[in-house]
Amino acid sequence: MEAHNFSSIDESQKSMQTQYADVLIIGGGPSGCAAGLALLKRGDIDVMMIERDDFTEHRYGESLSSGVRSTLEYLDLWQDFAQAQNLAPFTCQVTWGSEFQRRLGYMFTPHGTGWNLDRLNFEQMMMRAFVKRGGRLQCHRQVITCEPQSDRGWRVIVKSQDQQMHMIVCKYIIDASGRRGVMRTNLNLALKVHDRLIGITRIGQLPADSSPQIENQVEACEYGWWHSSPMPDRRVSISLMTDPDIAHKMQICHPDVWSDLLKKTPFLGALVKRAGVEFAEKPRSFPCFSSYLEQAGGKDWVAVGDAVASYDPISSSGMPRALASGIHGAFIAVDSLFSSGELLKTYAGAINQDFKQYLQTQWQYYQRETRWPLATFWARRRAVIAISKEATIHATHFFEQRLAPNPTHLKASELQDLWLLCELGKSVRCLIQEFSQQHLYLPEQKILLGLQELIETGYIEIANEDEEDRVFFNTERLYFD
Repeated sequence: MEAHNFSSIDESQKSMQTQYADVLIIGGGPSGCAAGLALLKRGDIDVMMIERDDFTEHRYGESLSSGVRSTLEYLDLWQDFAQAQNLAPFTCQVTWGSEFQRRLGYMFTPHGTGWNLDRLNFEQMMMRAFVKRGGRLQCHRQVITCEPQSDRGWRVIVKSQDQQMHMIVCKYIIDASGRRGVMRTNLNLALKVHDRLIGITRIGQLPADSSPQIENQVEACEYGWWHSSPMPDRRVSISLMTDPDIAHKMQICHPDVWSDLLKKTPFLGALVKRAGVEFAEKPRSFPCFSSYLEQAGGKDWVAVGDAVASYDPISSSGMPRALASGIHGAFIAVDSLFSSGELLKTYAGAINQDFKQYLQTQWQYYQRETRWPLATFWARRRAVIAISKEATIHATHFFEQRLAPNPTHLKASELQDLWLLCELGKSVRCLIQEFSQQHLYLPEQKILLGLQELIETGYIEIANEDEEDRVFFNTERLYFD
């Protein structure tokens, strides 16, 4: 591209070491590497990638569907992947919706069933390809601020491992920073968070003489669901998926509690015991919530991967979506740099529709588990919304006792704020709009579920509607109405 013509920098920043790039990718995971590799296909774009880590820390076990073969072929990675992939084909033992196990694999495709994935090796392969093809990579870089230039582009202040501040001046940013969303936090944008799912994980080691093999398993329980996945070097990752308040109440992050709960699972616990798996590490928790960034991008930037939309691990779709959105992000950057920039609007609409379909699938999957209908974890995910947004508040009631201290769908403070907005004659639609202004991160379906909880506990009544006018919604539809 032509020489950079950026505006002058502030006096306080002149002492910083400054680097320039056409496109800066924040985050070196699968979506960031996919974006970088797609951009480098052109040969006329200077691409820099910054990453907080250094591609050496182990990653938890994961699988990859065979449907990504075409994506890897587009990125010219398929041959490298096929040669390096040495783990077994993917299958999964599932205990979900009944007390019996059944074996599942990915749906049949012309390329096979998929693979258990060595996630660290996979990311290192993508990183090496990015550097080999001319991309610039800087590890141990933490973004401090992103400031827009007066004409176009950004000034990005980063901190290195030695605590030194550096400045990167670029024309375009692709945010592949994951759920932490660097651009979202810098621009103070609202992220719609649909649940609070976390994974509490330990890495186990199988003895050298162990006969039983640990394979992919999913096993539902009253307080969430367990998942096991094989890793290289006879290791296995085992995760409990639950909500933070449940984990706190049950003290699941305590090693002994975690181990005791695992032992009580009929299938996975028994298999771990037979295999002699030993756990040296303490449980570690990490976010697994489903979220959606309504503003997928803006002037001279776009979000990809988990930075734009994140998914429940039960969907097994995080990796394919990350790779695809990274490539799309590269297309949008090129369109902004060389053309009209109209592709961003199309991309945002596609993310919207894809997330809508994801919510539909997620809700249907959780509907299949009916063994614990009153358990908090499952009640949050199986709830059906049966309120019309055109209904009005008919009555409000005050009780001496406080609102439920542990509501199902909202935090106690959020439920209190919602109740305080309830006024006679106010429509549900208007109530949602007012509440959303106070709580930008909450999607509409969560607000409606909170409203239903106020109705069920007797704090409010809504005007009666004729049955023919009543509209029933399930949790995935209202978010986009």
